[in-house]
This record gives sequence, structure tokens and C-alpha cells, in this order.
Amino acid sequence: MSDTPRGSQTLLRGLDILEQLSGEPLRIAEVSDRLDLTFPTTQRLATALIDRGFLKKLPRGQLALGPKLVQLGFLAREQIDMLDIARSGAESLCESIGLCVFIGARDGDMALHLHRAMGRQRIEVSTKPGTRRALADTGLGKALMFDDTPASWARLFMLAKPEQDDGAAAIDEMRRHVAAGVVLHHSTSDDTIRSVAAPIRDASGVIVAALSVASPVQYLDDARMREIAPQVLQAVHDIGAALGRDPA
Repeated sequence: MSDTPRGSQTLLRGLDILEQLSGEPLRIAEVSDRLDLTFPTTQRLATALIDRGFLKKLPRGQLALGPKLVQLGFLAREQIDMLDIARSGAESLCESIGLCVFIGARDGDMALHLHRAMGRQRIEVSTKPGTRRALADTGLGKALMFDDTPASWARLFMLAKPEQDDGAAAIDEMRRHVAAGVVLHHSTSDDTIRSVAAPIRDASGVIVAALSVASPVQYLDDARMREIAPQVLQAVHDIGAALGRDPA
């Protein structure tokens, strides 16, 4: 920090303290050691942060994040429009790969399509914003199911595919998707449609939406699905970061 103005150094050190305490409460000496700061400097910065409500002191002498951060976090969340951020990410991915990209959110046992970024292919997927589909019927819907229990997976697959009588197969399929972090989906209602989807998580880690690339098989065969899967994962990662999720 030798080239950083003194005031900026103080600010950056204060922010470093806040970041250290984002994982767990710590004593001043522990923060000092982790940041390689002198104890008096750490104590002075911590006192200033406590006075402003950014930190609080716990009964055992540990420091923890304070109520001011809760207030600011709530205000920031109110000011963030999830759909606007997700829409921007979808448009960027669409421009990069030239295929239709969808954003959707959960509506009970259904997936509600919120946005469609049109690709450059001649034949488009006809699903329009406002369409509701059974969760287990689409790649986008399956991505929204990642945090459900195995029993819920089996139930949702049964709703989408009443002829299916073995919930174990549905559970195995969802476990593979979750382990990969991405859904590679072959439509059962229209065998010509393929999709690659992944969940979008906010700062709290909750799934708030999902992103899906969907296209007829002539534009999205199995090899192409595997090829764009990392781009889909990067897109949801970037959207999550814009919503406040820790990039790590």
C-alpha cells in the first residue's frame, strides 16, 4: 500500500477488517494477525467501526459484523432488480453463442419464464415470457429444483411425467445435475429441443432464478451442449456476483 494515500489506506484496512469478520467473529488480536497489522492500529480501526455501527463487540470480547451492515444490506437488496441483472447476463450470453437464452423463476411447482433473449438461428424455441411449465419438464425448471429434497424431486417428476412410476430414476438424474452444477436436458415433450441450464443464486445463496440456453437439436446437439456448459456456468456466476454473491 506504499503508493496509496494515507486516507485510502485507512479505508482499505477498515474494509479488510469487515471482510475478515464476514466469515466468523474474531478477537482483535486474531484480526491483527490475519491482516498483519499492529494491535493498536487494529484496535483503533475496530473502535471507529463499532462507533459507526459497522461492527459490534460480543460478550466474550470478539468482534462481529454490526447492525449498520444489516441495514445497508437490506437497502442494497431493495435497490437491486434481479430480473434486470439477469436479463443483462442473458443478453450477453446470447450475443456470445447466438442461441436463445431464457431466464425463469419458480412459481410453486411450475417454472415461470420471465425473459427470452432471441438468438441468431433461423428456427427459434417458441416459449414466450409468461409461459408456465412443470418444473421437471424443462432444463430451466430442473435447475430451479437443485436445493429440493430427493422426495421433492420424485414428486415433481411424477407431476410432470405421470407415467413414471420409479422415483429413484428421477433422484439419480437430479443428483447428477447437482453434482455437475448444470443441467443438460433432452426435452421429453418435444424430442427436437435441447437445453443447458443452471441456477442463479443471490447473496444469501438462495436460488432466485435460473438461466437456460434452449434450441432445436440441429443447433444444440450433445457436443454443443457440453461445449457451452462452462459459458452457462460463468453467466450464472456473474449474475450471482452482481446480486451480491461472494465470487469465491
